[in-house]
Amino acid sequence: MSQAGDLADRSGEPPRFSVVIPTYQRRDVVLGSVRALARQSLQSFEVIVVVDGSTDGTAKSLAGAGVPFRLEVIEQANAGRAAAVNLGASRARGDVLLILDDDMEADPSLLAEHDRLQREGVDVVLGHVPLHPASPDNLVSRAVGLWAETRARRLSARPGEIPLAELITGQMSIRRDAFLAVGGFDTGFTRMGAFGNEDLDLGHRLLEAGHRIEFHAGAVSRQRYVVTPRRYLAQWRDVGRADVRLARKHPGQAEAIEARFARQRHGGFWRLSRPPLRLLALAVASMGAKGGWATRLFFFARDLEYARGFREAGGPLRPRPVRVLCYHAIADLAGRPVLEPYGVPPGEFDRQIELVSRRFNVIDAAEFARFLDGGALPRRPVLLTFDDCYEDLLDEGLPVLLRHDVAGLAFAVTANVGGTNAWDAPTGAPELPLLGAPGLRTLAASGIVIGSHSRTHPMLNRLDAPELHAEVEGSVEDFAGLGLPRPLFLAYPHGEHDEPVRQEVAAAGFTAAFTVEPGLARPGEERYAVPRLEVLRSDAGWRFVWKLLAAGRRRPSLRRALF
Repeated sequence: MSQAGDLADRSGEPPRFSVVIPTYQRRDVVLGSVRALARQSLQSFEVIVVVDGSTDGTAKSLAGAGVPFRLEVIEQANAGRAAAVNLGASRARGDVLLILDDDMEADPSLLAEHDRLQREGVDVVLGHVPLHPASPDNLVSRAVGLWAETRARRLSARPGEIPLAELITGQMSIRRDAFLAVGGFDTGFTRMGAFGNEDLDLGHRLLEAGHRIEFHAGAVSRQRYVVTPRRYLAQWRDVGRADVRLARKHPGQAEAIEARFARQRHGGFWRLSRPPLRLLALAVASMGAKGGWATRLFFFARDLEYARGFREAGGPLRPRPVRVLCYHAIADLAGRPVLEPYGVPPGEFDRQIELVSRRFNVIDAAEFARFLDGGALPRRPVLLTFDDCYEDLLDEGLPVLLRHDVAGLAFAVTANVGGTNAWDAPTGAPELPLLGAPGLRTLAASGIVIGSHSRTHPMLNRLDAPELHAEVEGSVEDFAGLGLPRPLFLAYPHGEHDEPVRQEVAAAGFTAAFTVEPGLARPGEERYAVPRLEVLRSDAGWRFVWKLLAAGRRRPSLRRALF
């Protein structure tokens, strides 16, 4: 739904600014923020509000707002702030985006001030966000107001020097093409209602891309801070989780994030003390206490919530052994000779991935590559791998991986892409269709890294030198024709390898190669003989749990498995 209003829109000219406002369950607050934009001195703008699954009548109220500018209201299923902003940006027509949180009431000169700096060549402008006087008066809102004023003085004193931690996007303008070029927000940070760090991640990528970022105290939007103390503590638990995610995605930030965690009280005594201290802090806040002791107690409880979230997400990061799971077909192959044990039915696969995503930390191929070079990982790391690239990986496997927000590494037999598992024919196994090049590219676009499973799937250790070279180097050459990046990982067909095979794989430039020998991948061990845990049809229920915990050992160490 939309409302037409400004002259630029009626004349057919695109507006200068597109104001994008994501909102969730804040009907009255966002309605006030949208109406405040009617006072802008700069008139060439549109407003796009993305209602992120609200059930409080927000969209209906905005439809009747009666504002004198073009207002578009978009409704989406609840997917988080990052997804909402990305959707709004994709519908924007202006040259410049102004991302504005739903609780930000714009000063009449807000757009004009952003416009001035944008025209002076600044790529990203961050504004001042003082506390709105109508905000509820409690110890949290007071602290937020003090932080905003302190931030403005700090950034104004050092123009042009914007630390990453200050790159908040509650009020930020950016050229639309620049926002889209860096990929917008990473929706993983705010999926399922989570809070925190999608702005720092975006800021990191903008800085890496060389964009000029400045703070401007004259660009003002007043924050009507309505977050309750209870919700505030929950947000800081999310921030702890988000910090681990940020450190995993940008290892260069890990040291600073680890130092932040180290300053918190996170020992065993404080873990036990967290629940009663949280209850006490909320009780004090509900009574309206605002004194120094009450504030110290509340923010001490906040730090404990942060430390809890940090630990829950697998922090602190350390070099740790990795469980590498190996799947074949994501299909029920009951009654299929030879292949039946290698098919995991889709329902069981879904249950397994749900367990792994909740109780372990699934890493991606880039993290695994850094791990091989000594990089740090969260607790209980797991890498998911898929041999052969059957069609069911796209049809049945990918939706599960996306639903649980996990990535993986799949290995294609490059001469058989779009064909069948011809290598199994001599054993009497039935034919199964393999993904074609478009399907592989779809996997890659969805975050699944594609590696090599050789050209034709022979036992590499039974080939002579020219044949071995053709299988390994030839598979690398095939990737260009498939429209895929050069592969960095290889899985040995049938898990077979020897020293000449490993040398050939290393010479071809692969980062690592995987076997099907059970065990844990450990830091500093042979990167061209990485062990994996094959997941078979029989590994259902507790058998799967046992395989995860045992990791190739007869008796699993529960302490090592879980901690």
